[in-house]
Amino acid sequence: MSNRVINIRNSEERKIIDKLHRLSLKIQRDYGIKYRVKFVALAFKHGLVEAIGSYQLWDEGWQGLGSRAFDTCFEMGDAEAVIAMVVTQAKSEGFLDAIRNFCNTQDTYERWLGYADKQ
Repeated sequence: MSNRVINIRNSEERKIIDKLHRLSLKIQRDYGIKYRVKFVALAFKHGLVEAIGSYQLWDEGWQGLGSRAFDTCFEMGDAEAVIAMVVTQAKSEGFLDAIRNFCNTQDTYERWLGYADKQ
């Protein structure tokens, strides 16, 4: 784990975290896949996956924004579709390296890419 420090005074980053926080309330209900995809993509795109997973953001005042929220995005019966849509977005928006760094193994990364290839 890195020791990335979130600068909550940075208004742009604060806006992204606020958006993630709002989305975290929608991923827990049956709002649909689009909110889970938005949540995961924003977390990867802005380098916040670790801060979410370690409860750093929760500790900084965004209650509920922790690993449970991130994990929920993959536990609603549509994980492959979520992954495929996020990978497709990552390819087009240039944050695929964040996904590669997240995956524990090359096989996992290739499996994630494979989900997108099936779409």
